[in-house]
Amino acid sequence: RRLFGKGQAIHFRWGKLAWIGFLTPLLVLLGYGLQNGPEWARIFLPVIHVLANAAAVFLLLGFARRKLPDQTASRFWGTFGSGLGLTPLVTFFLEILILIGIALVWIGLTDLMPSFRQDVLDLATRFQTSSADSIDLQNALGVFVARPGVLITLFTYVALLIPIVEELLKPLAVYLLWRQKLEPWEGFVIGATAGAGYALFENLTIGAAAEVWTFITLTRLGTTAVHTFTAGLMGWGLASAFKEKKFIRGASVFIGAVAVHGIWNGLNILAAVAELAPVQDQLGRLLTGLAGIVPVVLVIIGLGCFWGLVRINKYFRRAIMAGSD
Repeated sequence: RRLFGKGQAIHFRWGKLAWIGFLTPLLVLLGYGLQNGPEWARIFLPVIHVLANAAAVFLLLGFARRKLPDQTASRFWGTFGSGLGLTPLVTFFLEILILIGIALVWIGLTDLMPSFRQDVLDLATRFQTSSADSIDLQNALGVFVARPGVLITLFTYVALLIPIVEELLKPLAVYLLWRQKLEPWEGFVIGATAGAGYALFENLTIGAAAEVWTFITLTRLGTTAVHTFTAGLMGWGLASAFKEKKFIRGASVFIGAVAVHGIWNGLNILAAVAELAPVQDQLGRLLTGLAGIVPVVLVIIGLGCFWGLVRINKYFRRAIMAGSD
């Protein structure tokens, strides 16, 4: 409207869109029915996949934005779009660059570790052999991953470097609006909105096989809560730093967001590698036992992030009523 000279930007009313979130249970049940129905019914599952994940994202975003002042439509959709389209592109590029750097370091180290180089060549040969037994491949992969250096590199990349990159870039819209001196509550809302867009991108692109669609969709609710919560925290911290010069708060919030995201990623990768027998021997009883209860811990973290969204929303509503952030 501004570009075409049609007056002021439309004021975005969140309530007109928030109702979509309440369709989540119905859409998940419909997807469950299609998943377990006749084969021809599964052709509709991709449509339900998009609708159910979008509804779930708006459901959680609704708790973050509840009763807080509305934005303009351009700001809301620009923020949501930055998380849905721009941030994933930038983070993917940077994460690939980091991965290439790690690979180059390991390639350089292979000259110092002939046995490691041989393991890599053997593993590559096994994967290229179409007749290779799946159990044999799994054991070979387990032996390779069980190397202390490989395990440390894997966890460092997934549980530290990826969270740092993503938490820095998810609230991209807050950086772009830094000249406007956003109030802390605005930073939280904008960050959470961008985080929800990023979560939707992940949920739609990761996908799921029809046989496990319901399980994957429900578990992705936890990931959505984590992304929305940590991005909201980052938006709050950045706005506090930009407007109020509270740099310690900004740094503390960043460390907290990376920690929550890192623990979430670390537990997921722990559960995955702990299924390999050679890795179990390397991890020991304590970490192997922790891997067995990872689903429970992830549920607790997801619920904790949801509770955090509700509590911060309530805090800001009270702060706005009191005239202070």
